[in-house]
Amino acid sequence: MWRKINPIIIYFILLCFLILITPPYGDPAIVLWTSKIMSKTGFPYDPVCSETVDDVDLRLCVRSPLYYLLLAFSSEYYKIVLIILVGLYFILQVRLAHYSGLSSSVYGLMFPPIYLLFSRTYVDSLTVILSTTLLLALIKLGAEDNKHYKTLLFLAPLLLMLTRESSIVLPFLLLTIFLVTRNFKDKNLLILVLGWVAGLFIYHLYINLSGGVSYSDFQPHIPSLEETYRAIMRILTPIIPWEVTFEDLQAYLPLSTYEYYLMPILLIAIHLLAVMVLIPLVFSLVHFRELPSVIVGWLIFSFLVSAGLLFLKGDIDFFRHLSYLVPVVSLLIEKGLTEVERYSKFGVRFIKISFILLFALYLIRTVRLYTSGYAFNPCQYLLKRPEISSIPIFYETACS
Repeated sequence: MWRKINPIIIYFILLCFLILITPPYGDPAIVLWTSKIMSKTGFPYDPVCSETVDDVDLRLCVRSPLYYLLLAFSSEYYKIVLIILVGLYFILQVRLAHYSGLSSSVYGLMFPPIYLLFSRTYVDSLTVILSTTLLLALIKLGAEDNKHYKTLLFLAPLLLMLTRESSIVLPFLLLTIFLVTRNFKDKNLLILVLGWVAGLFIYHLYINLSGGVSYSDFQPHIPSLEETYRAIMRILTPIIPWEVTFEDLQAYLPLSTYEYYLMPILLIAIHLLAVMVLIPLVFSLVHFRELPSVIVGWLIFSFLVSAGLLFLKGDIDFFRHLSYLVPVVSLLIEKGLTEVERYSKFGVRFIKISFILLFALYLIRTVRLYTSGYAFNPCQYLLKRPEISSIPIFYETACS
């Protein structure tokens, strides 16, 4: 029976389960808090980056509103929104693979850890969907003249600008497509430009009406080798090696006699799994010339943006910086798995098992977090920040 069920459907069901049991914690919990603030004020004032300057001037930090608006409308039913976003992403990715002449399997939908973006409350999940929509429109308009896709070509960059502040870099996408794709119509690129300009105008108007300042957490620096390693590992595996402790091991394997021997074995296994899921990407990049030119142009653009964000923002949750790269990653995984299979069928099976194991490990850890009864308390967090605790709207949404 299970063999007749599409693995993508099974993965979707498991991901929905993951969404339902994942408690809000850390940065995602702040996102929910910000959405509650928006539901009361109409503006997503971010408590984390808001602060007082010189103990006098209040600096309210305002985020791009679209994702917070979705959460504000859904209120306590926000997990339904996350499930809908996952469904949309799967549908868009299957269509994207079809239009690109590639097959679509569950493994491409697991990397980078997509389930991290969609099971929590990350703005980047909506960014991924809009980016995939934009890429679909570019591919279809490269082959035919369709007014519906022209509408998407206008709306996608507009909505991206209202979803993620980093969408200000979209003109670089135009440049790479113009340089890589020879047969793309200039008028279609003009439509994309007009959509981006309209989004930029609405975004700045919205920030001005809010009375605050736009969100920015840039900390320009040259990343060290250690920071680069951490960024790469955050992409390859949801189980971060340096976050695994003896207490974690004891929670799953109550074998106190052997824990000191099992710990290095576990860390080696995590690194091995990370390397295995990287192999298809390497193989696909070797054969990147066989991909549609629009895909290549998007790949160049998104890689430069991701690398640039490492220099500007660092390695923390670096997989979220791949929101522009994710739309083409599943295609690269599918292409890479096909190339690996030509050399070794056993090797490609081991790689596929690695994808499944990483997802299973994260699912098990989330179940443990759920059963522990953990819950983020925004009121306690607020009281630790006296510089903003006196702001009425922050206090009301956190402590009421």
